Amino acid sequence: MILSLSQDSLPLGAALGPVDLPGSKSVTNRALLLAAAAAGSSTLRGALEAEDTRCMREALQLLGIPVRRSGGAWCIEGGHPPVPASPLWLGASGTSLRFLLPWLALHAEGDAEFRGDPRLFERPLGPLVDALSRIGAGWEPCPGGGRLRPARGVERIDLEVDGTLSSQFLSGLAMAAAALPRGGRLHWTRPVASASYLDLTARWMRAFGCDSDLQAGHWSIPGGTLRGAAVDLPADWSGAAAFLAAAAVTGRALTAGALDPADAQRDRDLVGILEAAGCRSAWEGDRLTLGGPLHSGLEANLEASPDLGPVLAAVAALAPGPSVLTGLHTLPFKECDRLSASAELVEWLGGEARVEGGHTLRIRPGTAPDPERPPFDPRQDHRMAFAAAVGGLRWGGHLRDSECVAKTFPDFWQRWGRMLAGAG
Repeated sequence: MILSLSQDSLPLGAALGPVDLPGSKSVTNRALLLAAAAAGSSTLRGALEAEDTRCMREALQLLGIPVRRSGGAWCIEGGHPPVPASPLWLGASGTSLRFLLPWLALHAEGDAEFRGDPRLFERPLGPLVDALSRIGAGWEPCPGGGRLRPARGVERIDLEVDGTLSSQFLSGLAMAAAALPRGGRLHWTRPVASASYLDLTARWMRAFGCDSDLQAGHWSIPGGTLRGAAVDLPADWSGAAAFLAAAAVTGRALTAGALDPADAQRDRDLVGILEAAGCRSAWEGDRLTLGGPLHSGLEANLEASPDLGPVLAAVAALAPGPSVLTGLHTLPFKECDRLSASAELVEWLGGEARVEGGHTLRIRPGTAPDPERPPFDPRQDHRMAFAAAVGGLRWGGHLRDSECVAKTFPDFWQRWGRMLAGAG
């Protein structure tokens, strides 16, 4: 579906409508896995309803883990071995694949078959498969997916893991180790990509009873401590990014919630990045109000928060000065090559973008683009669609495949429209 993007024409200083944000995909899929592995009943309140989390939830149900709705919450009965009975369809959900693989490799009763979108199995998986092979598990790629042969009788793991391409390899292994009788130890010698997500995993393991010891270069995980829990899951800072960016580029104020300023989700760094370029912010409880306009371009190292890259590239294309975004070396391995796609978006918005060293994006804003230019193609990537929405506030245009936002934010366009309609 091709969508016409909104072109902003309201004066500086007007307010955008308030936004209530959905739950976090990163936290929801971690909580689902931990609840499945933990002995007893768990209740997840505020879980995200989206394609990625539906893939995880349905996979757990196919593995014999009951997941049911009750009064707006998800209830899970966990703690028993998963039993693969049919292929697990994971769509494009990288967290589902990288979290389920180690858990099933250590705990499944029988081989597990994985299926999904082609791009899912093109994304990096080798370092995780290599680590699992060293404990006796086997992975056999096949057209459209792969087949996992679990290890047998493992009570503890001690593995060196290469996390340079994704911290999810370590997060998945840590959660799987927490469900072993004697836990395990993970260690690494090279910098981990998006290492802040390890802190996020450790925080939610703690919520389910596993108090692990995460240090620079190693992670010690006690076994046998996971217990069912009733937890409130936070709103999604990644989902907030486009809305906060809208305030920055239009010069208006926006209030969004419910958000936690001390959240382990490092996409919260967006607030500081925008403030450094001239925006202002204020908190009232769990509601954040942020207002523009920008007074300069952006300078940001996004190594800890690479998902902000596309939206900030759109902001930079509309900023009053040049911008430099660094720490983007993992973007080519996301749902699409977000580094090249972000550069393409900047140029679609009339700016100039130069990729340097595979990890840096230099951006110069330009003049108004051709209003008759072809629709922007987000390459089936939800975050590229969010970024195009931000760019459209200034220059309009059309967007292909707008429904790709359903991966993490199914009603994004409805909330976006309400935000714009509330301006006045």
